[in-house]
Amino acid sequence: MVLLKEVTENGFVFYTNYDSRKGQEIKTNPNCALTFYWAELERQVRIEGRAEIVVREKSEKYFKSRPRASQLGALASQQSAVIASRAELEQRVRDLDARYSGDVPMPGNWGGVSVLPERIEFWQGRANRLHDRILYRKKGEGGWRKERLSP
Repeated sequence: MVLLKEVTENGFVFYTNYDSRKGQEIKTNPNCALTFYWAELERQVRIEGRAEIVVREKSEKYFKSRPRASQLGALASQQSAVIASRAELEQRVRDLDARYSGDVPMPGNWGGVSVLPERIEFWQGRANRLHDRILYRKKGEGGWRKERLSP
């Protein structure tokens, strides 16, 4: 699960630890999908595309805008790695907080990922499973082709 932080004309941006499971999976295979589901509305949006690492300057700018506790958490966490206890993680945060009285440095293995969409599908639940599915498929030289899919 990721927290979508930005939508640009080129892609959908989130930030993560590049050594995490998702980071390693993206390095191995940059083809990915993002799914947004709203059960109460019976709606879903699925975005399929390629993940690209965001330029470091943009990641640093975002990192500096985060609350100090979030910065320390990103530095302390070896995301997806096994840890002995919560106390160990909390101690790491305390140690880093004491070590960096000023600015917290952005970890070298942390930053943004932009998913560059190639397909975007909008799904609307309907009675009798006759759902609406509208697919936008990126054209080669720009623009999008709109298609209706069978439910």
